[in-house]
Amino acid sequence: MSTRKQDGTILDSPSRTQVIELFPAAASCIAADTHPGFQRDHNEDSFGTFTDPAGGGSLLFVADGVGGNSGGDLASQFTAKSMLAQWKRFATGRMPAADEVVRFFRNALEDINRTVYGINADQGTLSAPMGTTVAAVALLQDQIVVAHAGDSRVYRFRDGGIECLTEDHSLVQKWLREGAISEADAKTHPMAHVIYKSIGQQRHLDPEIRVLDRKHGDKFIVCSDGLMCHASDPEIRDIVNKSGSAQDAVRDLIAIALKRGGYDNVTVACYYQA
Repeated sequence: MSTRKQDGTILDSPSRTQVIELFPAAASCIAADTHPGFQRDHNEDSFGTFTDPAGGGSLLFVADGVGGNSGGDLASQFTAKSMLAQWKRFATGRMPAADEVVRFFRNALEDINRTVYGINADQGTLSAPMGTTVAAVALLQDQIVVAHAGDSRVYRFRDGGIECLTEDHSLVQKWLREGAISEADAKTHPMAHVIYKSIGQQRHLDPEIRVLDRKHGDKFIVCSDGLMCHASDPEIRDIVNKSGSAQDAVRDLIAIALKRGGYDNVTVACYYQA
């Protein structure tokens, strides 16, 4: 049975997903869900959404425990809980400026990384550390701030198109950017899931942070790589464009990953503005 604390946090859901939401978002705007898939015995993904009841900024993020490393689920859950608690203190009751949010992300993620890295150091697990990716988007009045480390992604949908706002911190994507391998090789490379930047992996974390414009009608999703390994960007675009709500988009995106085998945990958080 799920346990709901007084602040609205949901823990220990029946499907063993990490659902964390400090305030319920407007039903027509934000939805999120996660599924362990059919090949994993537990879910290492966590996610969080926050909408200020007073009309301030919104936050969506996903944390994907680093696969194959002990404690990935613990790292992602800790990241999610810490991120939401810090954002609540930072943003409740006001609309922060973009430069404030940039500093927030940098400080919050470094603080979380310091804790997880410290646990790895204390336990002597730095050779195979517990860790997690993170991808987050803060929605402000006419801007967004995107922060990420790892291979979880943030997408923006505008005028029927799709744009990935993050670049994967994976070895294969690094080699692809450097021209060392082809796009065809990248799709089937055996090291496709090896990442070089994540929370808990190194003593200091340097997340990528971007400030971008926001227009009326923009839609956003934040997702773990369990979606991208089953669906191409054009397929993701078509599903979001056909969806009538954030809930529909989340349901249909997770469904396509499961229909195609569900080889990994899959998590999607969506902001939808008609």
